[in-house]
Amino acid sequence: MNSTVYVHTAKLLNNVSAIKRRLNNNVKFMAVVKDDAYGHGLTQTANRLESSVDWFCVARVDEGVLLRKSGIKCPILVFECPTHQTSTLFRDYHLTATLTHRSTFDILEDGTEYQINIDSGMRRLGVLPEEASEVAELVSKYPKLTCTGIYTHFAKSDDPGNPEVAYQLKKFNEVRPLFDAQLLTHTANTGAIFHYPDHDLQFDAVRPGVSLYGYGAGEHVIDDLEPAIEWKSFLMQVKPIKKGESVSYGWRWQAPTDGYIAAVPTGYAAGIPRLLSSSIEYAINGERFEQAGTVSMDYSMVFLREKQFNVGTEVTLLGGKAMHAKEWADKAQTISYEITTRLHPAIKREFLD
Repeated sequence: MNSTVYVHTAKLLNNVSAIKRRLNNNVKFMAVVKDDAYGHGLTQTANRLESSVDWFCVARVDEGVLLRKSGIKCPILVFECPTHQTSTLFRDYHLTATLTHRSTFDILEDGTEYQINIDSGMRRLGVLPEEASEVAELVSKYPKLTCTGIYTHFAKSDDPGNPEVAYQLKKFNEVRPLFDAQLLTHTANTGAIFHYPDHDLQFDAVRPGVSLYGYGAGEHVIDDLEPAIEWKSFLMQVKPIKKGESVSYGWRWQAPTDGYIAAVPTGYAAGIPRLLSSSIEYAINGERFEQAGTVSMDYSMVFLREKQFNVGTEVTLLGGKAMHAKEWADKAQTISYEITTRLHPAIKREFLD
């Protein structure tokens, strides 16, 4: 593709440090690198973080396999439900499975490690509290499987002070005594780490996700986190435009003055939300310029005002001196996670070490 995603390793490591400053003593760090490390590049990100973290967490078993094949040695927890088709991969690649229902016991291959996900209110994956007693009894009946942990996931921890966090924590703590007290216990995602320091919810480990990449959970900005990503393309064609002339599909944008319009060979197929047409800014030589007109599949336009840049001039679409994912997300009424994860996986990721 006609663009490159640059990831600053120093900023990733700064974010790790910012997270660790919030942790209690001896709390393990389970870095969530699911979905191509939130669009930053799975294997490259994990290889740069491995010496600074204790675990990795991924969404799917194929991500865990890819990490193992790239040389990652530390433990890897897979969030998705195991199936008969994937069960051998957990054992063969030393991946920790997640048990979400009693039926998982009969799916996992002998010799597999697993952790139990308790559904304390997310109503997504996990063992319901009323089923926990039965699951706890089954643990000892499958001695060829090894249970190493128990965890849950908060639905509203991105909202500081929300009473539902305490409610979920209470539900989780009610079933914990059913299980071995030595199991690795973890509940805290990014929101819980940063917004609930006064709650006893860090346990043995935490699972930071979006904060690794420089963003707070939900709507909140954390001052000592740094967005790690820059997305760059170039000017493919530059031409003059007269005041009042229209640009791109639907002619929804008109030039406010005479000047120059340029085509950037990156559009919504690469990850620029069409919804953001004419509402974001790109950066050229450290100066911001208005993205003009409807973002199309393979192109977006930028109004250069009176400046006639040369064809081939570098353009920063996201990060750096341009707008960051949180700014795009605010305009699209979404979250930064969606912005970075929609960057097309075919775009080259280059790490700046």
